Amino acid sequence: FIMAKQVEQLEKEKKELQERLKNQEKKIDYFERAKRLEEIPLIKTAYEEQRVHDMELWEQQEEERITTLQLEREKALEHKSRLSRMLEDRDLFEARLKASRRTVYEDKLKQFQERLAEERRNRLEERKRQRKEERRITYYREKEEEEQRLREEQLLK
Repeated sequence: FIMAKQVEQLEKEKKELQERLKNQEKKIDYFERAKRLEEIPLIKTAYEEQRVHDMELWEQQEEERITTLQLEREKALEHKSRLSRMLEDRDLFEARLKASRRTVYEDKLKQFQERLAEERRNRLEERKRQRKEERRITYYREKEEEEQRLREEQLLK
């Protein structure tokens, strides 16, 4: 009997504990839901404020970028106008430089042409000499062969 009472008592405590946990879980769920319901409008307003702030910041940066580009353009135009005064001097300098380099080039080209012509003459003369030598050697060889042939014919007779 005592054992049964103890088991019953334990079961009762277990059910009460589960009931308390369930109630506590419901309270936490309700609290979280209420908290979210309260937070949603706050989050939306914070998002809108951040979006407006970001838009203002972007517009400000865009204005700064545009003014910077305009200033750079003005400086570039100033440099161009300042450097345009030097344009004639630059063209004159380039013309002188090109003329001096052209004369150097033409002198070197002339020297090269002369060396080329000299080398061609030398090679032509060398080939003439070689051909003469080859013809002379061929002539003497043929003459020798002819004499040899005649000697052999006389020996055979």
